[in-house]
Amino acid sequence: MKKWILYTMIGMLFIGCKKDQFDINNPSVEKFVQLLKSGTYSEYERNEKGELLWLKMPKFRQEHIAALIDLSKDTTHIQKFPTNPISSRTPRPEGRDYFILGECLLWIVEAMRGGGSLDPYLIDTSKDVNESYKGVTTTEILIISDKYRQWWSSYKNGNWKGNDPLAGTSYSWM
Repeated sequence: MKKWILYTMIGMLFIGCKKDQFDINNPSVEKFVQLLKSGTYSEYERNEKGELLWLKMPKFRQEHIAALIDLSKDTTHIQKFPTNPISSRTPRPEGRDYFILGECLLWIVEAMRGGGSLDPYLIDTSKDVNESYKGVTTTEILIISDKYRQWWSSYKNGNWKGNDPLAGTSYSWM
């Protein structure tokens, strides 16, 4: 009887650990955000020797867009984010040594929409070149988040890929 209780407890421990793991193929937006904010997101691409190369992007799909946009109001500064490994530029604006969470979440939505940005940051093209390459402010990210929210409300059941959420604004993905 004691062995049965011990095996049951060990089994429950393993089930509990499995439930807490992040599934990159069937991701939870909320869990992804939690891991990014805590700095513990650790899904890496590895080389043939098993060495870490770069953080992998979870396989988000259309059904994740609403949650990504909802959470894009979070302007927490984060240090790690799965960027595009083929980009030759720095993945952050000039002078910024952090990512802004909401901006990164909108970049994921933009990638699903088919946008061609290699890097997860926005610029304001109405500013002079030197200023625009410093990226947008957290206040601007909140405005842009609202643009994406309006876009999704208007196009989620239609041509959401073919309509640019930033059309008519001076904001652009880098």
